[in-house]
Amino acid sequence: MSFLQKKSWILLLLIQVLMLIISISGENGPVGEGSVLHAYLTNDQTDAAIELKLRGSLVIGMTIFGIAILTNAYRKGLRWSWYACWVYPLFFILHIIGFGTFMPDIIFLLLSLAALLLPYRTFFQNNSD
Repeated sequence: MSFLQKKSWILLLLIQVLMLIISISGENGPVGEGSVLHAYLTNDQTDAAIELKLRGSLVIGMTIFGIAILTNAYRKGLRWSWYACWVYPLFFILHIIGFGTFMPDIIFLLLSLAALLLPYRTFFQNNSD
């Protein structure tokens, strides 16, 4: 197994962390008004603040879930985790279609595809699973 195959999980982990940072940040920075963190740090109960708190709960929960899969099952080469991680390229494809944000989503799409395709042999070397 090549070095890239062994370490492809790190690339997906970095993408996951970047997605977390981008998702919780607002236009005025990570703790500025309009960010998820700012919504949690205030007692604001407006619809916008509640929406940010809900988005934050979802993003933080999915990030913890993704990190757990990547650092355990994916790193160990369990096939189900490889299938589960296809959520990353799917997310970026939907993001490009839904928001028209070709850049930087295409970069993340290509990186996530590379991180999934490089270790293909690792996940499918044994057909008895």
